[in-house]
Amino acid sequence: MGSKAAFLPSSLESGALKKRIIEIGANEVGIGDVSVGIAPELSHMPLAIALAVQHPPLQTQNSPAYPYIHFSLAIDRRLLEIQRIVTSGIRRKGWRALPIPPDSCRHDSSFISRIFKLFPHKTAATCAGLGWVGKSGLLISSRFGPRLSWATILTNAPLEVDATSIKRSFCGQCSRCVEACPANAIKNKNWKYTTSYRTMINVNRCAAELQKNKERYGQYACGICMMVCLQGLK
Repeated sequence: MGSKAAFLPSSLESGALKKRIIEIGANEVGIGDVSVGIAPELSHMPLAIALAVQHPPLQTQNSPAYPYIHFSLAIDRRLLEIQRIVTSGIRRKGWRALPIPPDSCRHDSSFISRIFKLFPHKTAATCAGLGWVGKSGLLISSRFGPRLSWATILTNAPLEVDATSIKRSFCGQCSRCVEACPANAIKNKNWKYTTSYRTMINVNRCAAELQKNKERYGQYACGICMMVCLQGLK
């Protein structure tokens, strides 16, 4: 990203901040009020900056080797660098900022990796109006579909939140991911903000499929539901 990326706007005005985050490499960014229902351990940072990086176009829709395995880590490194810049900038201005890293860091033994269960990226993204939870359990962006990797920064900085949070699914009657899931793990349920993700997915079946892919390809990954989703495709 270079030295040009190593600063934020002089003012923490929300519009300027979001513009700068896009300039340094994010494809989606929004600010949401997550104070309702946030875990007590995190309640002192009631705002969430949700940011995402788009996956590159797939070369084929028929690859047996789950192409998402090959580029997800590079994307997540990009997200981590954006988080580092934004978090440092907010802290230099005297406010708290807690980066919650991308999902590939779940294996990390650091303190921050232990709070994933307290705050999923989907909460930040839906509260910021960037998408909804699809039947697959993935965050669905109207612009990019599920083909994004997400990260979050929690903060108490005085930012203006985006006006409209999303509280229901727009998947409707579409069931492409349900039918394509190799584990038959997707239950064909539409999401609402009061819905537990675990009621939408058979977690054990999904985990078993991921374990198979770990043995085949060396990484817990799949991506079939991403590949078949029509949302965000031109």
